[in-house]
Amino acid sequence: MNPKVLVQRKDRICRLTINRPEVKNAVDNETMIRLREEIETSEADGTRVIVITGTGDTFSSGVDIKAVLDTNVSPGEAFRILMEIYMPTFQALRSSPLPVIAAIDGIAVGIGLNLALACDLRLASDRAQFAEIFVRVGLIPDGGGTYTLPHLIGAGRAMELAMTGETIDAARALEIGLINRKYPADEFQKSVEKFAGFLSQQAPLALARTKKAIWAALEGSFEEALVREAEFQREIFLSEDGFEGFRAFMEKRPPQWKGR
Repeated sequence: MNPKVLVQRKDRICRLTINRPEVKNAVDNETMIRLREEIETSEADGTRVIVITGTGDTFSSGVDIKAVLDTNVSPGEAFRILMEIYMPTFQALRSSPLPVIAAIDGIAVGIGLNLALACDLRLASDRAQFAEIFVRVGLIPDGGGTYTLPHLIGAGRAMELAMTGETIDAARALEIGLINRKYPADEFQKSVEKFAGFLSQQAPLALARTKKAIWAALEGSFEEALVREAEFQREIFLSEDGFEGFRAFMEKRPPQWKGR
């Protein structure tokens, strides 16, 4: 069985690749645990920069909804998973002293997008696409998205993306500040390597303190946002609409919202 996260450590750069091409790199519990473990390991093994990406031409299509439904996860269990599995991974991204780059080639949607937003920098190919698709299944953004999105692009644009579930391309993402840089798809991997290599040559303590200072300067708490999101998701999971959203998605039909 192929590993769900591929790990490559070379030239003080740790490259973590979500390796689930059969589901467009949708993440499950094991994937999130492996990412956290490798992020934490990298803090002590001489790594200077972490790059998170996806296999093939997809960054991540979000959470593996089929796996959620197949395991018949209850609302209470979904809340526990967010708090005990997903939340620690996002906190590891934020608390790591290392710069973390999201290398986005292809789609980054749902929690896949919010995984990228929790990284310190986002590099994208010109074929990348982004969407906060939670509203399409009757949920709110989680994975810290309600915190990172407005901080990056402003409350108005964050509301628009989160409330419409609209898909935007790399050009628009660069224009509004969702990503830092955009590269041609055929030059993307080399461009990411060059950027990561440049960062790996900078002063480690300065990078670590810069990262900590900039995040600390933002108002509010990332951890509080994660907890709030999990609580709101639990409320939705307990509702009729919460169940309908998942079922409609799997059955490829428009959801019938009842508001309860």
